[in-house]
Parts: sequence; C-alpha cells; structure tokens
Amino acid sequence: MIRVSADDNLICFSEACDGDLSFYLKDNRQAYSNWYELEPVKEFNLDNPAFVWQEHKDNIIRVDQASDLQNVKKADALFTSEKNLAVGVFSADCTPLLLWSDKAVAAVHSGWKSCLLDIGGKTVKKLKRQFNHEGDDIKVAIGPCIGSCCLEMGEEVYDAFAAADLKYKEFFTRKNKWFLDLAGLNRFQLIRAGVPEKNIQMFNDCTFCDSERFFSYRRQKRRNGSMFSFAVKIR
Repeated sequence: MIRVSADDNLICFSEACDGDLSFYLKDNRQAYSNWYELEPVKEFNLDNPAFVWQEHKDNIIRVDQASDLQNVKKADALFTSEKNLAVGVFSADCTPLLLWSDKAVAAVHSGWKSCLLDIGGKTVKKLKRQFNHEGDDIKVAIGPCIGSCCLEMGEEVYDAFAAADLKYKEFFTRKNKWFLDLAGLNRFQLIRAGVPEKNIQMFNDCTFCDSERFFSYRRQKRRNGSMFSFAVKIR
C-alpha cells in the first residue's frame, strides 16, 4: 500500500500484495475481504468504498453516503465532500489520479482514452466550480501506471492525440512504434488546468515492468486482479 501524506485526508494506492480489489465484479467477496484487511481501512474504521463502472470516457460524478451507485451511469471520476467516505478507481495499467483539498477529495481513472479527453483537467475545473477553489487549493498524487517504456501505441492513437492538441505530441517517443508517457501527459493537463507543479506528486513505477508489485492487464494479457486507488476526507 502506497500512502501519501495529505493533511486531513487519506490518500492511498493499493498494490498487488494488498490483494485483488475488483469490487466491480458481482459478488466478489474476496475483494471486500481484502479491503477490510487494509491497514488504513482498519485504522479509520472505513465502510465499503464508493466506486462506479469505468468506461474510459470523461464523465465525472459527485457522490455522498446516500448515493445509489448501483444505478449511477458509468463514469471515470468521482468526488465527494463527505467525511469518511472512500471514493476510488480501479487500475491495472491506466493512471489513477487522486485529488484533495480542504473541502473535497476525488479519484480519477485516466487511461489513454480518458486522457485524450483531458479527464484530469476537467476534474480540476469541476472542483474549482463546485467549491470555489483556486488552483493552489488542490493537490494531486499521480499513482503507478504503465510507463513510457512499455505503453506501445498505434499510429492512429498518435494521430488522435496530435489532432486533439499539438502539445500532446511531446509525450510520444518513436521507436519501432509510438510509446506514450501517460503519467507525464496527465501531469501536463493538471498543470494546464491550474494545479501548481509543486502540488503534484508522481510515482514513476511502471506497472508492466514490476510484476511483483502491480497487476498489469497488458503484461498478463487478461484481467487478473485490479489495484484500487482511493481518497478519503478524514476531518
């Protein structure tokens, strides 16, 4: 478990050693068993986390204790201002972004498709509107994801990013094929949305390379467990 120092908030990225946390699979009792064994969950006596079905787009929703998440439409980012409610996203190569301030916390799932839609930047802007935040009020941790060493992209993906914003081309390197620096591009979008560079913390671990620490959909060539990155407003 990677735990980030975050004032009165709990900011955590799970690792493979924490077990599979695929709550989205129906009746996955083992995932909930693993959740309640996590040290931060036991320390703060947290209940079931809030999560939604991810679809690799840019829908962002607000949740609270009364939210009926079983009937919520799909989304890739969720936020809350309620205390002791964990909001989280699943990943096994995609980039998890955890945002926090003195008023709210948010969790964002930013794979390349959502990143193309600037979901991180849009989440920052949504928090600004909802809570009258300035950029300085928001802090972000960018969790482990597949690195630029391993995220091979086709020509059509490079063309889509270049068409969306010429600046995005800077995050691709050409070898035998294109490779994308997904974490770096997410960081760029967060800064452009107004988050100061000093407020962003990155973990440069590659989920594909480090088979001992992380699940990786691309490495395993199938879904075989998910990390869960979550944020909780404690006080």
